[in-house]
Amino acid sequence: MPMPVTALLSLLLRLPLLGHHTHEPPLDVPTYEEPDTASWVFTFAPAEVLYPAYTADPRRATFGLVWVDTRESEIGAASDSRVEIRMGSRFAVLGLHESDDPDGGFQIAGDVGFLAQFDRENSTDNIGWDGLYGFHVAWRALPELALRVGMAHDSSHVGDEFIERTGRKRIGYTREEFLGGLRYSPLQAWTGYLEYGHAYDMGNDDVMQEGRVQYGLEFEPAPMWWKKCLGPFAALDVSSYEEDDWEENWTVQLGLVHHRAGRGVPWRFGVEYYDGRSVIGEFFQEHERHFAWGVWFDL
Repeated sequence: MPMPVTALLSLLLRLPLLGHHTHEPPLDVPTYEEPDTASWVFTFAPAEVLYPAYTADPRRATFGLVWVDTRESEIGAASDSRVEIRMGSRFAVLGLHESDDPDGGFQIAGDVGFLAQFDRENSTDNIGWDGLYGFHVAWRALPELALRVGMAHDSSHVGDEFIERTGRKRIGYTREEFLGGLRYSPLQAWTGYLEYGHAYDMGNDDVMQEGRVQYGLEFEPAPMWWKKCLGPFAALDVSSYEEDDWEENWTVQLGLVHHRAGRGVPWRFGVEYYDGRSVIGEFFQEHERHFAWGVWFDL
């Protein structure tokens, strides 16, 4: 029986659909991704110190040559014209940081220093000198905040020529202390710091006491001269000791600092004003005030 025309047309219209298959969207297949975690890395003798020394600290470990004009001094047998020599450095020993944060983490660092004053008007005789050393553990808690805890030692001496000329005897100024400090840099050019030290061993308990406080402010913008290697700096350091009834010792420095890529801060040149107890520990009971100019090499 012949197929009706209407049925044939209906079949022809359905032919294109016969080869078409409807596909369901593919299911999401979960994939495994490695967790975004950084490993911890030890670095021996890191190039940069996590907790730098305080710029204007008159007793910091550094290499320096300073010409001192003493305007007021209670060290009667010493002249007003002196030369101050510093030798030493703060150096990093071991660092521990996350692989993606080389400027953070923890660091063990040490200090070794020598500080001496010489009398230019008395055959450049040595007035006195201090031997300094210490170590600390620093932690970069935030990009702008560093903390440290450690210990410091100071052994002070009277110069042999000064003893021979004046008959002065050593009081035995030796100080070993625990310390804790913080450095905070809210802006790139500005840094403030605060530190407390507590002596656990002293060479002369009759005149020495435990407490020490130190704080200060530093301004050091990005270098802007001499191929962007040279720039200005200004620094204030204030310290006080319990053995001086917490009388403050003020140091102000102004000058130029030279940066060299890959080597930190090689040197500074500037002027200094100081008003406080003698920077030589054996003479801490004598007050002095001076103006000075010098060069410091932070190696």
